Amino acid sequence: MKYLPLIWGGLWRKRLRTILTLLSIVVAFVLFGILQGVDAGLAHISELQRLDRLYTMSKYGTPMLIGYRGQIAAVPGVTLVVPQTVRDGYWRDQKNGVGIVATDEQWFTAYPESNITKGELERLKTTRIGVVIGVACAELYGWKVGDRISLMTTLAQKDGSKIWTFDILGVISVEGHEGDKFIIANYDYFDEGRAEDKGTLSNFVLRTDDPAHAVRIGQAIDALFVSSAAPTRTFSEKFSGQSDQNATFNTTFFVKSVVGAAFFTLLSLTATTMMQSVRERTSEFAVLKTLGFSDAGVLAIVLAESMLLTVIGAAVGLTIAKFLMPLAKDTIGIAHIRPIVFVEGTLAALLVALVSGALPALRAKRLSIVDALAGR
Repeated sequence: MKYLPLIWGGLWRKRLRTILTLLSIVVAFVLFGILQGVDAGLAHISELQRLDRLYTMSKYGTPMLIGYRGQIAAVPGVTLVVPQTVRDGYWRDQKNGVGIVATDEQWFTAYPESNITKGELERLKTTRIGVVIGVACAELYGWKVGDRISLMTTLAQKDGSKIWTFDILGVISVEGHEGDKFIIANYDYFDEGRAEDKGTLSNFVLRTDDPAHAVRIGQAIDALFVSSAAPTRTFSEKFSGQSDQNATFNTTFFVKSVVGAAFFTLLSLTATTMMQSVRERTSEFAVLKTLGFSDAGVLAIVLAESMLLTVIGAAVGLTIAKFLMPLAKDTIGIAHIRPIVFVEGTLAALLVALVSGALPALRAKRLSIVDALAGR
């Protein structure tokens, strides 16, 4: 610690250069923290996606009959079949989008990660126009239990109106979908009220007795309806999630590429800064050696300067990233950075410091006192 003022003074010898370098390090670690948080959030969502939860939907987009339910339930290995109709709606303004999921009480058995209470479930079963809402709707729109809401949809009722009215009975969250704006409504209310396509739905949600049987069960279900008016395709939730991700881009590769590019730039910048600093202070290092500092001591001082600069920048950058993460909640479903990211960031900062400071430190270590004081 007694050498800290010396190290600190060396860093601030050129204030503007040090500040600009520090800002570059901060930006790099803000990027590192946010991208690591995004990657962790998407990985968490992927972990929650199940192989034993399947979706059966129309292969060509034609309406599926709810009568398929009994036939699907009879397939060996199927333990649960839940009807589901999904519609887009909005509240007051089109920018206030809401996903309307019309289903029955078994939906919550298919999704055990939802936190609905027994009381809320009982009220939902007995209240025709009742709904439970996602926590994101409560936070964004100020909805609460007891409110009556009206949503505009593309689905016309018998009287021609496209406005559907619901009573809020509870607020729930579904792990991995905390940022999604949705409500869970009664399928019977939707089906009875709509003007067209009665007895149809968007898809079935299934649960199986064994994830290893998912492919076989899916093939058996699709074989039942291959010659029907609405052939089906059945796939696991895990497969769907992976397909969606691969259809856009490889998130892990993207994160690693961006972080790698940022750290390569950071490495070059920090190394250049330290090299310039050592070159400008050649005579000062010679004086330190004259006063009794060993070659190893001078090397340690240069490395310590590099480490102090990068660690401070990393700490500031990761702290900023931590406060920016809530802005990405709607996208990745989490609003925090895992503690391990701070550990990874610190290790990355030390690695950058060692690599970027190694050459300048060796230059200072090998410095000849006579040549340095002579200006050679």
